Amino acid sequence: MPELISSHKLYAENKILEKSFLFLIALLFLGNLNIIAQEYDEFPVELRVKNLEVIDMPVAIKDQEAYISVSDLFDYLNLKNEIGSKPADISGFIIDPENSFKFDISLSKIQYKENSFIISEDDYILTSTTLYLKSSLFGKIFGLYTDFNFRNLSIKLTTAIELPKVKELRLESMRKNLNKVRGVINPDTLIERKYPSFRAGMADWSVVTTQQTDGFNDNRFNLGLGTMIAGGETNILLNYSTKIPFQSKNQFYQWKYVNNNSKIFKQVTAGKIFTRATSSLFAPVVGVQLTNTPIVNRRSFGSYTLTDVTDPRWTVELYVNNVMIDFTEADASGFFSFEVPLMYGNTIVNLRFYGPYGEERTEERIINIPYNFIPKKELEYTLSAGIVENTENDRFSRFNMNYGLTNGFTIGGGVEYLSDVTSGEMMPFINSSLRIAAGLLFSGEYMYGVKSEGLLSYRTPSNFQIDLNYINYNKDQTAINYNYLEERKISLSLPIRTKLFSAYSRFSIDQIVLPTTKFTSAQFLLSGSFFGISTNLTTYGLFNDRTSNPSIYSTISQTYNLPHQLLFSPQLQYDFSANSVTNMILRLERPFLKRGLVNVGFENNFLRKAHFFEIGLRYNLNFAQTSLTSRIGNLNSTFVESARGSLLLDDQTGYITVNDRSSIGKGAVSIIPFLDLNNNNKFDEMEPGVPGLKIKNMGGNVTYNKDKTQLRIYDLQPYNQFMIHIDVLSLDNIAWKIEKPVIALETVPNQFKTIYVPVKVLGEVSGMVFIKDENGTKGQGRISVNIINNKNELVGEFLTEGDGYFTYLGLEPGQYKALINPEQLDNLGYSSRPSEISFPIEQSEFGDIVDDLEFVLEKKTD
Repeated sequence: MPELISSHKLYAENKILEKSFLFLIALLFLGNLNIIAQEYDEFPVELRVKNLEVIDMPVAIKDQEAYISVSDLFDYLNLKNEIGSKPADISGFIIDPENSFKFDISLSKIQYKENSFIISEDDYILTSTTLYLKSSLFGKIFGLYTDFNFRNLSIKLTTAIELPKVKELRLESMRKNLNKVRGVINPDTLIERKYPSFRAGMADWSVVTTQQTDGFNDNRFNLGLGTMIAGGETNILLNYSTKIPFQSKNQFYQWKYVNNNSKIFKQVTAGKIFTRATSSLFAPVVGVQLTNTPIVNRRSFGSYTLTDVTDPRWTVELYVNNVMIDFTEADASGFFSFEVPLMYGNTIVNLRFYGPYGEERTEERIINIPYNFIPKKELEYTLSAGIVENTENDRFSRFNMNYGLTNGFTIGGGVEYLSDVTSGEMMPFINSSLRIAAGLLFSGEYMYGVKSEGLLSYRTPSNFQIDLNYINYNKDQTAINYNYLEERKISLSLPIRTKLFSAYSRFSIDQIVLPTTKFTSAQFLLSGSFFGISTNLTTYGLFNDRTSNPSIYSTISQTYNLPHQLLFSPQLQYDFSANSVTNMILRLERPFLKRGLVNVGFENNFLRKAHFFEIGLRYNLNFAQTSLTSRIGNLNSTFVESARGSLLLDDQTGYITVNDRSSIGKGAVSIIPFLDLNNNNKFDEMEPGVPGLKIKNMGGNVTYNKDKTQLRIYDLQPYNQFMIHIDVLSLDNIAWKIEKPVIALETVPNQFKTIYVPVKVLGEVSGMVFIKDENGTKGQGRISVNIINNKNELVGEFLTEGDGYFTYLGLEPGQYKALINPEQLDNLGYSSRPSEISFPIEQSEFGDIVDDLEFVLEKKTD
């Protein structure tokens, strides 16, 4: 978009050119520079103050020196000042009433604090409406140092004082940040969520084919549909494989209704449900789940360290109660860790995985955090019931509730039922979560006839953490499908940071007690960046009381950034028990054509006497992620081809687009700006779209339609308060204005939320104000002009420039009248001819302009 130059600056530059031309004439023909030396011109120039917006400041320029309007500068900086009966009578104070000042022009002095500053006639310019002071004196007297650039017509102001306006903006920014932390949103427009009976939405698809030289071939097809039915999110995922029969338990279907404003049922789920069962369930549960737990996150205190393993260098996203909290990149071995913030209510953690070049793993690991805090005096419950999709169709149900005695102490209980538990189908339980002290948390649960469990966690301010976990199982229980008697675990973790490297370290010991034996495992892990090289060193030890020879081995993995965008990742495993290398992996990767990746690799498993060579190609199209992989080995060779993507339908506008990632369950927004020609804030068919609108948001993916009149954001997390910040400066026409650029809405899964943004078309009025006296008629600056609408309301008030010119942009179509401020006329003792001027602003796509207004001011006659 071309740069827009203000009329003020153009006017000022023209005046400078005009004055330079007169100066040359005087030099060449008159030989007397004094004719011009005493002249000055009044016009706005740019004033720049650190941390404040750039504004036009009234200035008089004389002999290439700037004289700044005292009252206008102090008003802008929020410095207390008052004008007496005459423009030269200005008094006030700087920050503190003790730092008072007073301009006494009649005595040629300025009083500030205890000091008097004598000024000459060359230090100020006094007009009938304004006192201008030489810019250099603001620094000498008040500590407001100015640097006037005559060539650029700008003034830079610096000071050691924390100006009231700067302080006000700083405090306002702090309050906004505090509100952001607290989740307080103050948008211009809040769009309420609707619950449609039916909306078409998203579709995911994927194809994976596998061929083996010594094994079965497999073809897998996946189709997902995401819609809205009866006001609820509806997701259906169909999975087909040529190796596995098409069965209901391998499919996913779920309807979920969410209303955080409801007091009884905030979430209702039907279909495949997530049960948080203690009993061992090896098949999905089909049923219904009711809860009054809100889906929004309410942070309590503390955090929980979560660690796991995925593929090397994959990006892992952490979702807490369906809201993305953080993301990280796995190290060279695939290890990653998160600090999971503890939330009020049940904390359900989901992990999603993305490859380094756009691959997406649809797998979601659902992890239950042991601590469950509820706000003080609040009660939350969850009721689940359904049928287990196993051969016996076992009946399952679970009811639990929790109550917050204090913000740091929650008690709860409930009952779980599973029809095939021979040791007791009904399993009542009680649980508690307690914050004992800062950094010290306890969680405990007892389930009758099944187990008792306790977890104690302590974290120091330096993030050293120790976790103690103990579980005791009833020896006759059959609810959990293993015969453990006890589980004991201790874990110590500490982040290490130096100038040369940073790492995460952990040492843990796990012990499982069985009826006839016990197993003890130990692990030491060190993961981080050493001299810029991603490194993971993990040592495992397995001990059993039946054998005297423990199994101890270490694995080291690294990633090196080589020239030409090459990544080299070696991995070596050493068995201390056998004193030999048991496995070696070498990988080399490089980006290909910006959206692709080529990789080669070699692995040798010395224990199995198996080795293979791998070559792969991954490429992301606009609509799909594709990959080809060949693994050629001495025992077996495998070839895998895959493609995945999604379709998105905006059924409100009929727009269809594609995505190379999964879209089911995610939200989307359509933003349609239009010229609101009739000012009714509603989109009408005859009103054209506005191209090129931009937003300042960082979340989601942003796309435009062909003519850029419609903007769409997708890949948004559902049920979140989403703020849209429209860039009002992205509009192509200065006469176009968006009155409410900050919009808040709740993202809804599987559909586009359509937002029509009215763009007002504003008119401009301009003209001149003259003063007529015995010396003739000339333009007069600093005169206040008022604009009144047809309802007799003041809609605009502004001052004329140095030569009497005025302009005002911001009038909606309608009938108006302009007049000189009556109070100023009385103070000056002038009358206006005419007293007012009526004018219309017509409806226009590019904004109407009225530029022929003229007022003449004359001294009142007694």
